[in-house]
Parts: sequence; C-alpha cells; structure tokens
Amino acid sequence: MMEHWLLIAFVMAFLAMDETAFGQFMVSRPIVTGPVVGWLLGRADIGLELGALIELIWINDLPVGAHLPLDLTMLTGTAVALSCELSKNAQPQAVMTFALGVAIPLAAGSTEVEILLRKFHVRWLHFAQRMAFNGHLQTFEWLNYLVLGEQWLKGFLVSAACLTLAHLTSGLFVLLGNILEGRVLEGFYYAHWLLLALGCSAVIDLLVERKNTPVLLLSIGAIMTLAVFSTLPGVYLVAIALVAGFFLILFYASRGEGNR
Repeated sequence: MMEHWLLIAFVMAFLAMDETAFGQFMVSRPIVTGPVVGWLLGRADIGLELGALIELIWINDLPVGAHLPLDLTMLTGTAVALSCELSKNAQPQAVMTFALGVAIPLAAGSTEVEILLRKFHVRWLHFAQRMAFNGHLQTFEWLNYLVLGEQWLKGFLVSAACLTLAHLTSGLFVLLGNILEGRVLEGFYYAHWLLLALGCSAVIDLLVERKNTPVLLLSIGAIMTLAVFSTLPGVYLVAIALVAGFFLILFYASRGEGNR
C-alpha cells in the first residue's frame, strides 16, 4: 500500500473543504496542496513542481456560479503521492507525467461524487426550511455541523479510494518502462516539458486577455534567462513555446479586433 496513505487522505479531506464548505483560504489550490502532500512524503520538491504545473494548466478554471470544475485537490494530491512512490526508480519528470495521466480520471470521478452529494444536500435544505418554519431555529446550527462532517467524510473516502487506485497502477508504470527499451519513459519525460509549456500558454492567454503585457514580457525574459544558464533541455523547450505562444496570441488577438 502507498506510504502514509491514511494521513494523506486525512489531510486532503480537510484541504478539499476549503473550496466547498468553508474558509475560501485557497489552501485547496494545487500550488498549496502539492507541496503539503510532497512534504508529508519527504519529497516537497516533487510536490511543488507538480503543484505549480497543475496550477498553471487549470489556473483559469474556477468554481464560479453553478460551474463545478475538476477536483484539483484530489488531482494534485493523488498525482503527487503517486509520483513520490514511483520516483525512487525513475526520472521524476517521467513519473509526474504518468501520475498526472492517472490522476485526471480519478479527479473527474471525484467531481461526479461532489455533484451527487450536492443533489442530496437539497433535501437537507428543504428539511431545514420546514424546521425553521415551525420555529426550530437551532436546526440550522446542528444541521450545519452535520453537513460539514458529511463533507469531510466524503473527502476522506474519495481521497482514500483515489490513492488506492493510483497505487494499483504502479505495476503499469513498470510495464511501460520495459517497452521499447525505455523509449516510453523518455516520451513521458519530454511530455512533462510540453505540459509545462501548455500551462505557460494558459497564463499567457490570461495575461494578454487582461492586458498585462508588461508582466508577460518580464516573465518571458526571466524564462529566457533561465534557459541560458540552465542545462535542462526542457527549459529551452518551454522558453521557445513561451515566445511562440506569445506571438501567436498577439496575432490572433489582432485579427479578432480587426474583424469587429
């Protein structure tokens, strides 16, 4: 079984409540969840890198109104936990790509569970309204605690299920590593940098849309400087993707303004 899975599920359940039940302190975001889970497993570096990657890709997908986005807390926690488990015998970048692919459908399943639970909460709401109409105003207090406990229990059970299912895929990773003399893992390694480029392009699109071009230019300059002094080939790929994405977005934005 995955190391410290019970503690991780316990913590993930509390972090998930920040988005759905109380607080809104943003501790459920990937950039926080990733390092926390990574630190619990002794690999805070993997947690920070994977959390930042997920944050970049889904930075503009927020729970506004009736929209319920992908469960990023479950996605990040599961992906980081699986990456820490598999990183002992493989490159962290390849492991993170595989773990992210495993965690996405699990996070989608967690979102569906949340939708079903919210439909059930409508019955609690109608019950509270009837009790309030009859003068039992204290019903709201104990009903609120009941729903909070129910929400935490859901998060704990879903987290435990996601971690267990992710652990069962570790054998698949080993199998893929033996295919084509390690070429599959090499593909996972380069896919990691492509995912980072995808996340950067999402940020570029967001900054251009909000007309924060100076911030975007400073970010590109920082990435290019890092590419000059770094020996990681993936950094060059990200830098090229940033520059190309910047000019492509400007090109399509200018075309869109010209057609209005």
